[in-house]
Amino acid sequence: MNDNTELFELIECELSQIVFENNEDYIASIYAEDSDYGIHLNSYDGTILTFVDTDCAESSHINIIHQILLKFKSACGFDLKRVIIEAKYGDVFYCRLHWGSENKDIYNICGIGDALILHRLNLTPLLITRNVLSQLEKFDSDGYSESSDL
Repeated sequence: MNDNTELFELIECELSQIVFENNEDYIASIYAEDSDYGIHLNSYDGTILTFVDTDCAESSHINIIHQILLKFKSACGFDLKRVIIEAKYGDVFYCRLHWGSENKDIYNICGIGDALILHRLNLTPLLITRNVLSQLEKFDSDGYSESSDL
């Protein structure tokens, strides 16, 4: 067994809140192993994530691209099984989308914003590798303006 195997252990986590910061950026708070960890999102991803989280996407007369993707994959026989926050290099997160059908599993890589948006739309299990979790800073939302408590 490789000495680094434990770095790829998958840990269940949840998106606990979305915090609006400095009038332009968002922080997604991920709860794992009895602590909250902050992940910075750009304003576009944060806005769409908040739009989805507040159920505005459910009653919107125009679908966002993430809803179109979920409908397309579903029409092809695939459902989103889980979202994994898999790797982090600098400020870039690599997330794996695990799609499953009766006969096949397929995977796609995407950024953190899209992964969290798809997770919230589908309420799919969210996992994070120990390696990424160890790189995140613990987060306390005191002093921030919360846009959503999940």
